[in-house]
Amino acid sequence: MISSPPPRLTTTSYALLGLLAVQPWTAYELTQQMRRSLHYVWPKSESVLYTEPKKLVEAGLAEVSHQRRGDRTRAQYHITAAGRRALQEWLDTEPATPLFELEVMLRLIFADQGTPEQLLRSLRSTGAWADAEMAASRSQIENYLETGGPFPERLHLIALLVGFYGELFGLIRRFADQTAELVEGWDATTSDVPIDANLRNLLERALRSIDTPQ
Repeated sequence: MISSPPPRLTTTSYALLGLLAVQPWTAYELTQQMRRSLHYVWPKSESVLYTEPKKLVEAGLAEVSHQRRGDRTRAQYHITAAGRRALQEWLDTEPATPLFELEVMLRLIFADQGTPEQLLRSLRSTGAWADAEMAASRSQIENYLETGGPFPERLHLIALLVGFYGELFGLIRRFADQTAELVEGWDATTSDVPIDANLRNLLERALRSIDTPQ
């Protein structure tokens, strides 16, 4: 009898292995924790998150136990020794090249096919999104500062992640606000727009960022 090959692990597989290395979780708890802690890092649909733990069990990287609570039975997933080894091996590999999907930038680069008003709406919508994301994270960050959060032993890592996304959302908001201010003075989005000091300054700042040693 020919055995089937082990399921192919994805980055999502390793994300869930990482969570299971912290503590056991049910499939529902894993989904909630992915929303809470990894939403910006690795967003995935619920359907993927519910099927992925079964793949880990099939690969021998996790095991499942069943717990009775009242009239219901819950499946709880635990990482295995093989799962911890697989996670450690993955951490020793090179990360994939970062990918950025910002629809507002796609709309910006093709804005000469539309109107300044359309571009302004996109910029303001994106700025409002960044504002909302920062506002929504406030209570969670305050909880980290006051109590250390649900995993205070991991706060040194969480702080690095929160710091990065705080700066990223701030950057997106500033970009949206400042760019909208420039576009408000445009009569069109075509080649009629003069390359003034403000636009030259953007190009020069980008060049300085490239040339300045970090």
